[in-house]
Amino acid sequence: MRVQLKALAACAALSLGLTACSSGGSGTTATATPSVGASAATGVHAPLNKAADLAVLDQIKVTETDPAAGPTLTFSKTPIAVSATTVKVLTPGTGAKATTDSLVTVKQSLYVGGTGKLVDNGFGASKPASTFYTGDQQTISGLLTALVGAQKGSRIVFAIPPAEAFGDQGQTAASIGPKDDLVVVADVTGVSLPQSVATGAAVAPVAGQPTVTFDATKGPTITMPKTAAPKTLVSQSLIEGTGPVVKGGQSLIVNYTGALYADGTVFDSSWTRKAHFSFQTNTGAVIPGWDKGLVGKKVGSRVLLVVPPADGYAATAKQGIPANSELVFVVDILAAA
Repeated sequence: MRVQLKALAACAALSLGLTACSSGGSGTTATATPSVGASAATGVHAPLNKAADLAVLDQIKVTETDPAAGPTLTFSKTPIAVSATTVKVLTPGTGAKATTDSLVTVKQSLYVGGTGKLVDNGFGASKPASTFYTGDQQTISGLLTALVGAQKGSRIVFAIPPAEAFGDQGQTAASIGPKDDLVVVADVTGVSLPQSVATGAAVAPVAGQPTVTFDATKGPTITMPKTAAPKTLVSQSLIEGTGPVVKGGQSLIVNYTGALYADGTVFDSSWTRKAHFSFQTNTGAVIPGWDKGLVGKKVGSRVLLVVPPADGYAATAKQGIPANSELVFVVDILAAA
């Protein structure tokens, strides 16, 4: 069973593996991109790590007899309860440190603080790592607090009180009660920090496609051609990045602007909100045109997407987007993990 760690008020999940990030937080519209607008996590701060709370973590013994199977936690007593999210570094890392705008990849196991019961084991070669966006408002705040500042290569153990986890609802399916802290041991296997803007070699524009000018503050301005919209998806690099190629299933951090091909009306822009958007590719988190058009591009690229209705919202009208609309996006791919 995978326990979902997404904030219950916003959705029904956050996988115990601390579900890999699939979307950003809520924005001004729910239509601009694949699912929800860009986000910048609010209320996320460094762990308070009060002496009394650290003493609670000191009562937990961490052992590892088989590195392939991962660590095991043993509680000297239960229930475990901390006043605020508290993090203890078991093994220091040597890589990048996560900020409030990072992709953090972890292998982890989740325990119920009330009973010391293991409810999800994310270690083991056959189990995929999970990637979280630290700017995702849909993820429980305690998890984000624990991951901000985490360093690649480190092993950490942290406890999250109910108020920063599932609140008074708990997670009955996982035997997590409304008064149960969550206790997690995690290996931080990757930290990806986004670049500020697309960088690389400029690509000559293609005749007949929308043209784009860029302002460092306002982002892109898109001018539509006088010709009819193409019937098939266009994915054209405007800047060819120098980073790794985006693979299906990876999580991305992007900046984007979306406009209607019909009249150039901008219906959403993360640049305007000054907050990045993150999602996981090939999971249905975004419209098909985004998955098809961004997978295979390089990190650091600026990509022009001209999306026909079949790869957009088809006959479904969205806020600011009429049914059967052709859509145009300019997307900066800033990080992938």
